Amino acid sequence: MTSCSYSALLSAEDVYEYHASDGQAYEAEKTNNSQKSEDIKSANTSTRTEYTLDGTLDWNGRPAHRSTTGGWKAARYIIAEQVFVNLSYFGLCKNLVMYLTTVMHQGNADASNFITNWLGAVFIAPFLGAFMADSNCGRYWTTFVFSALFGIGVLLVAISTYVPSLRPPQCPSRDINCESATAVQSTFLTIGLYVAGIANGALTPPVTVLGADQFDDDDPIEKKERSSYFNWIYQAITIGAMGAAIAIVTIQEDLSWGLGMTISAGLAFIGMFFFIFASKLYRFHKLEGNAVMRIAQVLVAATRKIFLHVTDVNKLYEETDPESTKRRKICHTDDYKVLDKAALWTPEDEKDVQTVGKINRWSLCCVTQVEEVKSVLRLLPIFFTTIIYATVYMQMTTIFVVQGAGMDTRVLGSFKIPSASLSVVEQITIVIGVIMYDKWLVPVLRRYTGHPKGFTDLKRMGVGLFLSILSMVVSALVEAKRLQAARDSNLLQTHLHDDTTTPVPLSIMWLVPQYFLIGFSEIFVFIGLLEMFYDQCPESLRSVSNAIQLFTNAAGSYLSTVLVTLVNKITRSNGEWIPNDNLNTGHVDRFYWLLAVLSLINFVLFVLCAVRYKPLEMEHYDTPFVADEPCDDHHAYGECLDGRDK
Repeated sequence: MTSCSYSALLSAEDVYEYHASDGQAYEAEKTNNSQKSEDIKSANTSTRTEYTLDGTLDWNGRPAHRSTTGGWKAARYIIAEQVFVNLSYFGLCKNLVMYLTTVMHQGNADASNFITNWLGAVFIAPFLGAFMADSNCGRYWTTFVFSALFGIGVLLVAISTYVPSLRPPQCPSRDINCESATAVQSTFLTIGLYVAGIANGALTPPVTVLGADQFDDDDPIEKKERSSYFNWIYQAITIGAMGAAIAIVTIQEDLSWGLGMTISAGLAFIGMFFFIFASKLYRFHKLEGNAVMRIAQVLVAATRKIFLHVTDVNKLYEETDPESTKRRKICHTDDYKVLDKAALWTPEDEKDVQTVGKINRWSLCCVTQVEEVKSVLRLLPIFFTTIIYATVYMQMTTIFVVQGAGMDTRVLGSFKIPSASLSVVEQITIVIGVIMYDKWLVPVLRRYTGHPKGFTDLKRMGVGLFLSILSMVVSALVEAKRLQAARDSNLLQTHLHDDTTTPVPLSIMWLVPQYFLIGFSEIFVFIGLLEMFYDQCPESLRSVSNAIQLFTNAAGSYLSTVLVTLVNKITRSNGEWIPNDNLNTGHVDRFYWLLAVLSLINFVLFVLCAVRYKPLEMEHYDTPFVADEPCDDHHAYGECLDGRDK
């Protein structure tokens, strides 16, 4: 075992015995614990290569055997599950606005507000799944439950498309007053959509983290493979989105809404089948209790001791009981020192031990628990410096589409490509780029840097942030060229959504570079962020950290809305930069330059945060953990070792 760089910290039993017998009992206890540790090491030297070193357990609650559990043999099923689940999810939401307006006869504004509110619930749902996964529910069962709920939700939506009484009568044209959906029809659809949306959001953190858990944190080979896993899990999401846009949306519009939604429901259950099929291949981390409670206990304990001073960090409380030796500990760090007070031993804490025989967790927390909270706090500056990037990313689904709608969409002669379909360039870039990054770029960088990932997650993200600046510069230059073409052709009165007007004589293919740059930057930023928020958080909070990382897109979307509103309000007197009816009379190029400047400032802030960032340091084990009472093959999963990740 590789120990932390600071001296041995005091446990509750150590302090109590020290005061009771002038330190002799404490020294004896340390000697006994040290001897026990040596005995365990000696007993397991022969099994060093057979079992995992990070304390993971198999389905039956025994130490995970490397050759029969985890690794790619288990992770590939989770990646397959994510491909099918994302095909289903994007098949549900990609064309949802058309379903609400053409089938349910909602107005454009009502449909837009409904989807905005629905996406808001989807964005928040990862925190629900994360807190459940990092508590007694565990990552496996949280994924299982929400996978089932997701399939049920999509199935309810499919049923609403088939049963005539659950949708309004078909309307020959939207130009006439169509019969609106009844309260029962709207409620049934809403229930299905919200069950599916919330379930999909909630299952994303636990299933992503469970997949990463299949690679031994203390084995160099498997840790290197885990880096590839994050590339491929993001690849699975991209393939699902691209497949849904190409296949399922086409089926919905050209064949049948019911068939398209039924296929989406079937894909959801196929994904769940892949997940369940590999259950006995998975590795599971032992749980540390409720994640929210552990964070709250540190904050409360530190607040209660706010006026006390930590004079010696070596005397902070750390667990050393036999049960705690099976859990990996985090080394003490000197930032956020105010939280160290939560681990400060006081006479009141000693009184609690003497009176009730155990520690009051709301008054005294161990160093590892305090460091768990610190690890999350250290990640927050990195999170905040990716919000501007997410704002740039969101332009693909908004202004980029409007730009393309006012350009010449003819490709290869008379074939016209819909403006919204140009996002396939971004998706193809990711699909090809991830393969090139994983199979070519990383091995080359590894030879020069010696780093198992090629370079660190922070450097990877920095490259992506720089590419996002270039994407906004290119977008501004292309938009300036488009506006000049509109002026030269006297098309300043062209309304972008009026099919009878002449488009700006500039090919929509001019937008390809900006889509490519953003897609390429995703490989560096989003995947790097995903991997960093896993690596730099302890096992007990990894689902929570993943949920925080997923919230980046939500924050970027909201910031984009605020920026557009403020820009138009400020520039209204001299002509809005982003007009509602005619983009040719605006100055979207200036808005892109604004985003480029903000991205540059954000890049500088990111570099400052990256330089100051202190990585998580945990005790690493070079021998596997030993189960005191391993389960036999007749025990069902969950009957052994209460509290481990299920």
